[in-house]
Amino acid sequence: MKYYFLATYLPEVQREDRKLRYSLGDLLEDRGQMAPQDRREIDLVLLGRDVLLLEQLLAGREPSLAHTLHPAEFWREQIRSPQEGPQFLLDFLGSLNSGQFGPREVDRLWDAYFEHVLAVSGNAFLKGYIRFERDLRNILAAARARKLGLPVAEQLVGTGDMVDLLTRSNAEDFGLGRELPWLEKMLSAAEPAEMQDLLEQVLWSYLSDNTGQDPFAFSAILAYLLKLELLERRLGLSNEAGMDLVRNLEGA
Repeated sequence: MKYYFLATYLPEVQREDRKLRYSLGDLLEDRGQMAPQDRREIDLVLLGRDVLLLEQLLAGREPSLAHTLHPAEFWREQIRSPQEGPQFLLDFLGSLNSGQFGPREVDRLWDAYFEHVLAVSGNAFLKGYIRFERDLRNILAAARARKLGLPVAEQLVGTGDMVDLLTRSNAEDFGLGRELPWLEKMLSAAEPAEMQDLLEQVLWSYLSDNTGQDPFAFSAILAYLLKLELLERRLGLSNEAGMDLVRNLEGA
């Protein structure tokens, strides 16, 4: 489905913006005008916000995240007694040992989400973005494992060429430096804020480079929504959520 009217009035956004003229909430208000299959894809994106909210709760932090499919109290109840919600999250909660929630569990939680999206999404653009984010997380998990002297293979999630490469490579940049020119700077980032900024740059660039040529296609709307998420984290509307990823990737 084409979204001529919606795409026409969406204000342009830049990664460097310091003020939002149009928010994630504004875009979601127009969701009712979208095709049912497109609304389902947006719900998959919003489910990722539930995953982030659940991560915050399990890590003992007070969540402050809007536009989730379920409120924080719902997930507090599921942590106590997993009975409702997506099956992959119930399975994850059921697998946790009491009081155990560190970087490895965070990786497993997000991999469960990634696998769910890849299994049920019918949108090639969203699947590509999810694969890219999973590869990015695996690269940083591999770097974290090396830093802590842990077996790299045990810290990776999913399967595929990237996992195979990260497992067998002895190169400092895992043999990816030429393909990923930003990797060296990311691996050498000394401060959480610096890593957060680099992560944001890389994800934003992926969205810009892979949206496609049709500004009225649903992929363009989906990319815009994902960019609004990145901007809202940057502008402090979900600042704690934005830093959670950095903490966990560093093994804090």
